[in-house]
Amino acid sequence: METTNQTIEPDFIFGTLATDDLRLASIKKEHSGLWHGQRLSPQDPRPGESITVTIGVGPDISADRVTLYVTTDGSEPRGQHGVAENGFAIPLEKIHVDWDTLLWGYRDTWQASIPPQPAGTHVQYIIEAWQTVSGASVYAGRRIPRQVFGFFVDEQTVPQWLRDAVIYQIFVDRFAPDPDSDFIQTDTLNTHFGGTLKGITGRLDYLADLGITCVWLTPIFTSPTYHRYDATDFFSIDAMLGTEDDFRALVAEAHRRGIRVVLDFVANHISHRHPIFLQAQQNGGTPYADWFTFNNHPYDYDTFFGVKSMPKLNTDHPTARQYLIEAAQYWLRAGCDGYRLDHAQGPTHAFWSIFRRATRAVKPDSVTFGEVVEPPSLQRSFAGRMDGTLDFLLHQALRNFFAYNQLTASQFNAFLQRHMSYFPENFILPSFLDNHDMNRFLWVVNGDVRRLKLAALCQFTLPGPPIVYYGTEVGLSQKAHVGPMEECRLPMIWDEAAQDRQLLGFYEDVIALRHKGKAEWEKPRTVLALDDERGIYVYRVGRFTIALNNCDCPAEISLPHHETSRLELATVAGVSRTKTTGILQIPPYGGVCLKDMA
Repeated sequence: METTNQTIEPDFIFGTLATDDLRLASIKKEHSGLWHGQRLSPQDPRPGESITVTIGVGPDISADRVTLYVTTDGSEPRGQHGVAENGFAIPLEKIHVDWDTLLWGYRDTWQASIPPQPAGTHVQYIIEAWQTVSGASVYAGRRIPRQVFGFFVDEQTVPQWLRDAVIYQIFVDRFAPDPDSDFIQTDTLNTHFGGTLKGITGRLDYLADLGITCVWLTPIFTSPTYHRYDATDFFSIDAMLGTEDDFRALVAEAHRRGIRVVLDFVANHISHRHPIFLQAQQNGGTPYADWFTFNNHPYDYDTFFGVKSMPKLNTDHPTARQYLIEAAQYWLRAGCDGYRLDHAQGPTHAFWSIFRRATRAVKPDSVTFGEVVEPPSLQRSFAGRMDGTLDFLLHQALRNFFAYNQLTASQFNAFLQRHMSYFPENFILPSFLDNHDMNRFLWVVNGDVRRLKLAALCQFTLPGPPIVYYGTEVGLSQKAHVGPMEECRLPMIWDEAAQDRQLLGFYEDVIALRHKGKAEWEKPRTVLALDDERGIYVYRVGRFTIALNNCDCPAEISLPHHETSRLELATVAGVSRTKTTGILQIPPYGGVCLKDMA
């Protein structure tokens, strides 16, 4: 076990709410005005269900009327001062008034119900708060002049293969060069290293042997950058990665091994070198100019986190939306199995509702899961618009318990119980310990492989499909903190002499355990032991008992069902058990999984 004494810097996580100050500012801004927050009940309406819509009116808004303007034919709703110009109007009723100390003002809550609708109905609505005396009005949302909210009434469910998946995230440029080739040697990390699609195809047997059933590829479309989160063409493969034929061959070979292929899809923004943006910037009168939000044409426009090279798309513009959807459908027809949706809180819920409907029309068992680095309330609101969201809150809790020691066993357990009960059953939360935008877990724990294994055992026995970030399984870490983000994107280790083969064997075992118990991980969990002082956390799921010793001291744990249980997996050597008494002895930072054979 190799450890170092480097100073560990706090995790960097993308998001508008990364600090307390940002959170407070966001709450004040939203709750001071006209706020919807996608609050529907039920969140994912089924045929024949009445739909309650909830609206908040804060102290910055003077209104004595609130109205919904609704359409059920897919057309855009319009209306003003309680009169629908297209569709129909539904007045809301004020149900209560609350004092908000943070805002130092009153907030009203209004509600209305949209009548039950048959399957396949595309419901769209806008929200107006208005004053009968002055005639002043304001519409909810972030779009100018008004945002359209929308959803489909259907009975779509999450494809079973995603629930059962073990996902492997591949940063394409850094995973594998063409067979019989080497990575490009370079002194800088912010450049191309030479990973290709053929390189991935050549390593599929490795992934199949590991037990992977789905690979998630970071963007592969034509782009001026090595990370490719800024496309210049959604319909072509970047030449540095290969060709469309290479992609189709990769998909075919992956499917032959029982591995699905999910692509990273960035609908929120494109590259400033994209031909469509160049036309929009050169000519404010072109129809393409409306694909973007120019505050002062041509150089002041909305972007992704202020990055001028990534202009933000208006995904509610009909032709921009159709461009993105046609691209997504194209690659589904080419063989991919779904999409990880980058910065998914950027486009509106209405866009994602249409996107999911359109992709399912091409491939009924295709999946969509979003990167939504926002509170669980917003993540949950995407139910019915996508199949799930990446579990950033769980990621933080896993690190706070297993890496930073900022949570006790009791606090960690309380988080898990609440977290798992908060989200609807038809919504998937893929879990991860690290990814391409943050310090690697192994770096955070100073190279202590025991703690990585302990966290992974917990991760793989939780309900959401687990994600392995490329190289974690062979000990790939980094050389410096995440200051340059590229540190967590070092090239994959393929030299077996440089790999941690024992760690690789553990990942093979824990993935096999995941597959073996795939019908069990979503069952109710029973806590058997919690000891905050000793870092002991023991729980039971189905026929499996998992005991975790998150402490630098050995632990003795008394387990029930010990007479009929079999040791399935141990994260460290030196675990011992006395069958007659059920006493389990676990070394420091060790974990075990037992299976009841009765």
